[in-house]
Amino acid sequence: MPLIYSTEIRDAYTQGHSENVAYYAKHLAAALKLSPKECEDVYIAGLLHDVGKIGIPDNILLKPTKLEFSEFKLIQMHSYISGQIIEKLNNFSYLKDAVKHHHENFDGSGYPDGLKGKDIPLYSRILSVADVFDALTTSRIYRASIGFNEAIAIMDEMQEKNKFDPEIYKVFMLLIKKLGIVQKNRYKKIEFVGLEEQRNSFFFADHLTKLLNRDALLGLLRKSYDYGYKVSLVESNLKEFKDYNKAFGLHKGDIALKTIADIINEEFSGITKMKNPQPREVFCFRLHADKFAILYIGQRGEFISYKMSKIQERIKTKLDMPFEFNFIIRDNTISKNIERDIGYLL
Repeated sequence: MPLIYSTEIRDAYTQGHSENVAYYAKHLAAALKLSPKECEDVYIAGLLHDVGKIGIPDNILLKPTKLEFSEFKLIQMHSYISGQIIEKLNNFSYLKDAVKHHHENFDGSGYPDGLKGKDIPLYSRILSVADVFDALTTSRIYRASIGFNEAIAIMDEMQEKNKFDPEIYKVFMLLIKKLGIVQKNRYKKIEFVGLEEQRNSFFFADHLTKLLNRDALLGLLRKSYDYGYKVSLVESNLKEFKDYNKAFGLHKGDIALKTIADIINEEFSGITKMKNPQPREVFCFRLHADKFAILYIGQRGEFISYKMSKIQERIKTKLDMPFEFNFIIRDNTISKNIERDIGYLL
C-alpha cells in the first residue's frame, strides 16, 4: 500500500514494520476465529497504523536517545494523527478508530484517550500485541533488536501490568511460538538514493567539523551496550581555547576546531556517519565547544593512547595549544545507565 511508504521514508529504521504488524495481526485475527473479511480489515489497519508519524518532527522521530517528557507527549500524537488521516480515506475510513487506538492499554493507561478494557476497539487490541512484538524484535535507531525469548519475557512483564487484552494475549503467545519472528527483508525496501545519508548528516553530525555529535555518541553507546561490546571512550579538549578565542576571535577559533577535527580524522580514519557499530570500528565526535571524543569498539586502549599522543603533538605544532585527553571507559563494557556515567560530557 503506497501510503505506508510516506512513513517509512521518514523513518528508514522501521522499514517493513507496518507490513510485519499487519502480518502478525492478520494471523492473530484468524486464530481468534474472526471472519475472512475481519482478518483482512485487521491486516489493512496494520498497514496503516503508523501513517500519523508523518506529522512528527524528524528531530523527535529519529532521536537516538531518551525522549524528554514534552517530546514523548508529541510522539504519542501519531496514533491520533493516523486516525485523522484514515478518516479522510473513503475506502478505509471505517478503520479510523482501530488505527487511532492501537496504543491504548487494557488497564486504561494508554493513549490517546485512555480507553480501558473492552472499550478499546477489538482491532486495536489485536494491533497492540502485534505492534509491540515487532517493535521489540526489530532494530531501532536507539537500540538493537531483541531475540524471541527476551521479547516474550518483556511482553510477559508488560502483561503482568495488564497492558494487553488477556484473551488476545493468550492466543498470541500460542500463535507466535508457531510463527516465530517474521523473516527479515521479506519486503522490498525503498531506495532512498542518498536520502538517509543526508539526514544522518543533518541530525547526527556536528555541522562545523563534520564529525559525529553527542546524540550520535549516546546512540552508539546504547547500541554497544545492547550488543555487549567492550569499548574504549576518550574525551579530549583544548586547554586554552577560551584564551585563543579572546585573542584571535571566534572565526579563527572555528578554524582551529576544524583543524583539530581533520587531524583526528587523519590519525584514526574514523567513521563520521551514524551506523550500527561493529568490532574494531572507530567513531569520532565533537560534543560541544572544544570537547571532542573518540569511541573504539573493542579492546584497544593502548592503541587509542598512542594515537591520541600523536594528535597532541600535531596540535601543539599546528596551533601551539595543549590538547588534553583522558579515558572515560577503557577496554570495558558499558553500564545500562549511560547518561549517568557520561552525563558531564553532555
